[in-house]
Amino acid sequence: MADINGVTLNAGSGPTVKYTITYSKSRPNNSQMTYHFTIAAALASSGSYIHSGYALLCTITVNGSSGQVRIKAPDNDNWDGTAPRYRSVTVTCSSTTGNTTQGVRFRVVSDGRLTLNSGVIDNSGYTVTSSALLTTACGAPSACSVSPTVAEGSAALSWSGASGGTNNAVTGFEVQYSDSANNADWGSWTALSTVSSSSGSGSLSVAPPAARGSYRRFRVRTQGSAGSSYYSGWKVSSNSVRKNTPPQPATTLTATPSVYSAGPITLTWSDASGGTSPIKGYMLASKTSTDGSTWTSWNVLETFDLSASSGSRTVTASTEPGTYTKYGLWTIDTLDVYSAEQVSNSILCVAAACDEPAIAAPKNGASTYNPNPRVLMTTGAQPSEQVVQVKIGTGNWWDGVNNPSLFSPSGEVGGSAAVMFKAESQSAGAKTLTVRCVNTDFEAPSAEISRSFTVLTSPFEAITTNETKVKASHITALRTAVNTVRNYYGLAPVSWSEEITAGRTEMKNWPLHILEIRTAVEPVIAVINQYSTDSGFAVPEPDWEELGTGRPRAAVMNQLAELILSL
Repeated sequence: MADINGVTLNAGSGPTVKYTITYSKSRPNNSQMTYHFTIAAALASSGSYIHSGYALLCTITVNGSSGQVRIKAPDNDNWDGTAPRYRSVTVTCSSTTGNTTQGVRFRVVSDGRLTLNSGVIDNSGYTVTSSALLTTACGAPSACSVSPTVAEGSAALSWSGASGGTNNAVTGFEVQYSDSANNADWGSWTALSTVSSSSGSGSLSVAPPAARGSYRRFRVRTQGSAGSSYYSGWKVSSNSVRKNTPPQPATTLTATPSVYSAGPITLTWSDASGGTSPIKGYMLASKTSTDGSTWTSWNVLETFDLSASSGSRTVTASTEPGTYTKYGLWTIDTLDVYSAEQVSNSILCVAAACDEPAIAAPKNGASTYNPNPRVLMTTGAQPSEQVVQVKIGTGNWWDGVNNPSLFSPSGEVGGSAAVMFKAESQSAGAKTLTVRCVNTDFEAPSAEISRSFTVLTSPFEAITTNETKVKASHITALRTAVNTVRNYYGLAPVSWSEEITAGRTEMKNWPLHILEIRTAVEPVIAVINQYSTDSGFAVPEPDWEELGTGRPRAAVMNQLAELILSL
């Protein structure tokens, strides 16, 4: 069908009316069109007329919407001659596509008091053409975020939900960033990149800010083919990316032992911490020196996973005598960022540590009545100069140099040397004894040798001259105590010649029992004196009390008891 603009339609007869229709148009939005029609109505021949009583009403309909205008009123409106009369009507209708034809119904009816055929018409054979759609802006992305939110190197910025506008297809995206020290107060926006794309979504590799611990957020807007006037608004990212704060090294790193001749070496550390990312593990390295001053570069030993802030590790060390070694420990977080190193104390490899000593007394698990218990030992064969060290329980180490009154001989001793230690006064109870020797050149200790023993209280009843009657139980107590002491010094127990029973053992044999006990004590004295002849350490040969006959005197009994308590 043809466009109605400029068309002349002939309507009715007697007379015929000619309607010439023109229109202009406008688009208020992309959902509607407005058509402005002008109608030039003229009688077809001169001398023709339409007078009062007759009326004509024009209706123009486009896409279901109509407008009306009166061509001739019924009264006081005489229409004579061929001069046209002009009428205007506006129709606004639905229109969602541009440059598209829409059908037009042009209808004129007679609505006066008198019926009229002239000028009446109902024509739907023509169209109007809509205007092009208006250009609209692109739609901004509906979602925008960055991942991960903590990064050392790069992160991915992603967006989606963008759209083109009318006459404005998506051509790309503009990306800007802004930085903050606290994730709240942001700096100005800075251009970052333009991404060419016809899609409604996209991504871009982005970097965190240069300053560790700072934050960076982003914003994206859609670019379209209609130009910058029709770009979308900005979509700000829903989160930010933070430059990773590095992990912190352990506050302590200790290598033990500090002097050694052979490994292993134990490293212990504590109080490492992650930064913005948790601890993943650690790296261990070592460096060496021949003078303790000039060091090699770090040599990485291992990298291992451990999320704990403290730990220990067994490591290797130089086996070259005279070589110092230090260790470095780096904390690693889950983004593989390394802390600064924590450096250990230096340790020294020596030619050889001392050979371990041998303990002759006490026998492990044995008991003594002496509150100042003796320790009899022999140093290892090497080296030729060494110092004996002893401790009881968890106390301090005593040694022959710093505690000479407790050792015989005191000071430095040679290899395979017999040494006696006489402890300071101990309370009754179970004890643990530890002995080692130290190489004086490098302070390298031997292996530690331990013994357990018990300090007993006196088992003897007080015997007073002319008051206490010596009984079978007194003799039995001496016998038991002698075998206890013999066991302490590694001697076998004595099998006594006669069992003593109260009320049955004959008194005449009691001197023999005393002699037997004295004989059992003398090997103990001999063992002790093999290790020292120094006063205060050695046991003087006893000047035994005379026995006499019959029941032993108090002096005889007390002499034995006092001796046993001192062994």
